[in-house]
Amino acid sequence: MKRQLLWLAACAALTTSPAHAQDENYDDEYEEETVEGPSPQEVLAAAPAEHWLPIPLSDLMVMRLADAADGTRREIVMQLLPARYSGGHVRNVRTLAAMGWWNDTGIYRVARNFVTQFGSNPYGKTVPDTLETVPESEYFNAALGEKRRTDMAALEEMRTWSNTHKKTEIQPLMKIIYENYGAKVGFADGWPVGLKGGKYYPITCRGALSPAHYDPPDTGSGSEISIITGEEARSLDTTFGYVGRVIDGLEHAINLPEGSPPGGFYDDVSQNVPIRSIRPMTELPNEEHRHYEYLASYSPSLLQYIAAHGGYGNICTVDYPVRPRR
Repeated sequence: MKRQLLWLAACAALTTSPAHAQDENYDDEYEEETVEGPSPQEVLAAAPAEHWLPIPLSDLMVMRLADAADGTRREIVMQLLPARYSGGHVRNVRTLAAMGWWNDTGIYRVARNFVTQFGSNPYGKTVPDTLETVPESEYFNAALGEKRRTDMAALEEMRTWSNTHKKTEIQPLMKIIYENYGAKVGFADGWPVGLKGGKYYPITCRGALSPAHYDPPDTGSGSEISIITGEEARSLDTTFGYVGRVIDGLEHAINLPEGSPPGGFYDDVSQNVPIRSIRPMTELPNEEHRHYEYLASYSPSLLQYIAAHGGYGNICTVDYPVRPRR
């Protein structure tokens, strides 16, 4: 069975990464203080209805695992990067999902607090020759960066207006997020985004979907994907691709038996967690469609939501607000 060797190397190198990024102004005593004001849930409940934006059904996929031992149904809902912010990896994933490529394959790697990996490797399936070859340059996306700039400018304008006219005290983004990963950060259309070396890229937060690959310049096809389950994976930014994120059911990818060290691969295919299917949401019967919405990146409620968690950490410390659509 082929194994993604770079994932193994990354896993070993990242075991000593800090749980929360800090800068020199970080107050060690702050974490012990009680956060005053509304709770995160109260902030989201009070957010203007027009700041909740629908996620297109066409950007959603549903992974159905075999039921748990106690009979619990296990489903994971994934949101793919919209076409304007993505490239060959996402197009390949859409193709594979539409053809039922992952049906009856499985999860074959669980590295605790790092990744849960699935795909066809242990099953001897041949990757379709119609898939695109994806260059490393597609780890970055200029359109995502442009949207980040406009969303962050709109957020600052709305924050200033709210502070001035409604007498709020909403903090700027970088007053409540500290980054030591060498990148400037922000949000675009509900996605955490980084800027490094003049290039923009989606940030590998918990729940991200990252295509596994072999030695560069091989970036992988997208047929093998890791679900990021821990903050240690942040250094995978710009060194692996990005196709989307889990927005519902992440616990089903986390609460699985851990694989063998050092990489977390299961020793035998009989240990793999069966994947019954991965299908585009649009291909499910109408009565099975599930609709979601996300908080606009230009909403001051986003800053209030982050601050309500304590306000210290990096951009991945707080999961981005996504909820079932009402």
